[in-house]
Amino acid sequence: MIWPLFKANIKNNRFIWILMTVIFCFYMFMVIFMYDPKSSEAMDEVLKLLPEGLINALGMSTFGSSLFDFLSSYIYGMLIFLFPMITSIVINHRMLASTIDNGSMAYIVATPNSRKKIAITQALFSIISITLLAIVVTAFSVLIAISLHPGELEIGKFLLLNLYALLMYYAIGGIGFFASSISSESKTSLGIGIGVPVGFVVIQMLGNIDPDTSWIGNFSLYKLFAPEKVASLNWFIFLGMGVFLILGIALYLGGIYYFDKRNLYI
Repeated sequence: MIWPLFKANIKNNRFIWILMTVIFCFYMFMVIFMYDPKSSEAMDEVLKLLPEGLINALGMSTFGSSLFDFLSSYIYGMLIFLFPMITSIVINHRMLASTIDNGSMAYIVATPNSRKKIAITQALFSIISITLLAIVVTAFSVLIAISLHPGELEIGKFLLLNLYALLMYYAIGGIGFFASSISSESKTSLGIGIGVPVGFVVIQMLGNIDPDTSWIGNFSLYKLFAPEKVASLNWFIFLGMGVFLILGIALYLGGIYYFDKRNLYI
């Protein structure tokens, strides 16, 4: 790893990372604060007043009867994609494509460090940044849950749910990093880095709207993320975790390999 480059990444990306982490933590606090086991049935009744297609699209068919079920439905339905996706898209875009586009890559490759070492440093920063975000938000959520609702949260299952989500983030980050490694222009990197993850979200929502269109959702990567199955430790979540991990590794390694071999016009 190239430590000066890693430190430069911290300086360039700390604002977006801190901003998204604070917003995510604040949102988790508000949701946990809102939880009231005595009013869960009333909240389910409120859901019934909304259009069924909208509820299904957002993955919030029920709030459940426990704090874990409440968080799984409210946060880990569709909203879980939002904050980490923004962070991943911005950071991964800046890793390689943006530096090529603005000319700073010319100075980086002029150093004694190899392209492979440069790409590995950028990949590690991408992975570490999203991992730290997940760790901070998870730890914060557990502490808030213990403080506001002692004994209500099934911590073991909640940690498994967040590991599940983190592996999904690696796959999303891998898409952005690979897009950045093959792109020489910012618009191409952003187009792929934003278009593919957002496209998967849209496909997932379309598949959830109506049983007649449920087959569409099978084309979404997020179909493998099923938080409602974590409580029962269904085998499907372990399949999803395995696919996310393999896909993430393949995309990051593919991005490193391609960047090392490609012709750079800088």
